[in-house]
Amino acid sequence: MKKFGVFLFVFAVFFSYAVVISAQEEAADAAAATEESATTEEAAEIPGSVDMTLEMKPGKFVMPANFRGGDPDRGLVNAVEDVFYEQHEHSILYKEDAGEVAEGATFEGDPNITWDTKVKDADGNFQTVSSVNTNMAGNGGKFFAPGEYQIGNGGARQVGGGEGAENVTTGDEGEEGGEAGGGNQTDEALVGENGETAEGGAKTVTANQAMGVLVHDVTAPDMWIAFQEGAGNVDMAATEQELKNKMVEKMVANLGRPFSQKAEEFEDASYVFIDEGTADERNLEPWKKTARLSVAGALFNERGAPKFESKTVESKPLDQEDLTSQIHIAGGEKEALKGVFVRRNVPFIFAAMSVDNGNNRGTTAEVACRIETADGKEVEKDGAAYLFRVPNYPREEYKDQPEYFFVSKAMDKSGNLTTVRMPLYIVNIQAAFEGGRNQ
Repeated sequence: MKKFGVFLFVFAVFFSYAVVISAQEEAADAAAATEESATTEEAAEIPGSVDMTLEMKPGKFVMPANFRGGDPDRGLVNAVEDVFYEQHEHSILYKEDAGEVAEGATFEGDPNITWDTKVKDADGNFQTVSSVNTNMAGNGGKFFAPGEYQIGNGGARQVGGGEGAENVTTGDEGEEGGEAGGGNQTDEALVGENGETAEGGAKTVTANQAMGVLVHDVTAPDMWIAFQEGAGNVDMAATEQELKNKMVEKMVANLGRPFSQKAEEFEDASYVFIDEGTADERNLEPWKKTARLSVAGALFNERGAPKFESKTVESKPLDQEDLTSQIHIAGGEKEALKGVFVRRNVPFIFAAMSVDNGNNRGTTAEVACRIETADGKEVEKDGAAYLFRVPNYPREEYKDQPEYFFVSKAMDKSGNLTTVRMPLYIVNIQAAFEGGRNQ
């Protein structure tokens, strides 16, 4: 029995020792697991991209979604040409603390920010107008031409202190305004192999967004009017259409401006030019807009002397709600455009065309024009041309003769309007011509 008791004692000692060893191992395992869990929490995964918001700063000229009958479902920002707008975006990439990117993460440098502007072409594709690396979360500028634009912002920043993402590219950038998501841009200057920088450990996190902007036309269309007499050595066009054809190419090539300022270059026809003006006059804000009236040739004074004259005329609001504008040229004795002077018994024709900055003055359009009496009744042609046999100028000598007016009207797709109403005078010149000019 004594030996058996000793055996039990030894067994109890060894069993107790085994229990202690097991308990210590379990405790060690638990501590290791706790340490590993803590390490995992500290090294949270750094995402490849984060969200961004992008919007136009509200203002008087950020128009409502249904502006000019627009479709609110398209999600486009409505703006008008030639007005300064501010855009701004927000992303957690631009905060001081990188903790919102990933727990325990830190920013390794300043953000790299690029602003892109694209415009939709005639084929429906977006073409880049500008791409500027500003490193600023805000941007601003004017839209100098109507059209549909896309404003994009791409940001990238180095983030360290967490478990890096292997793929740092983002989703495709949307093409339709208001529906754009992330872009597929990766800043190669910041990103090394597998998204790591040369410093090692830090990862590039990107944020991309775009918004669509529909820029509306608030400029009255440009107008050219040509008058041509069939006398002397002038080879008068057979029809108004032939005269228009001669204007079309010049009008587009010169973006609506006069094709010359030399009076001697207007011997075949006399012109009235109404356009947005010289370089410093174009692209003025809507409340400052003007136009330039130019007259060239021999038919705009009673002496028939060739000339070229030009002056600035005022643009006026047409519809305050739609922000449309009007240029109206009213001729008369005390006006810049006194009137058009044609000779009795001399046939003449006229034609008018317009171009609009709504399509960058790329095509011409027909203009409604005619001669009418003071009560608005249209004067008909005498065969293929107009011909007046009785003079009515000077008016004090021919008070019993009708007053005639040349009128024309051009309206663009946005509702902006250019109109002309000037007297048409019949001059009593007997038969003395030289080079088709009054003597």
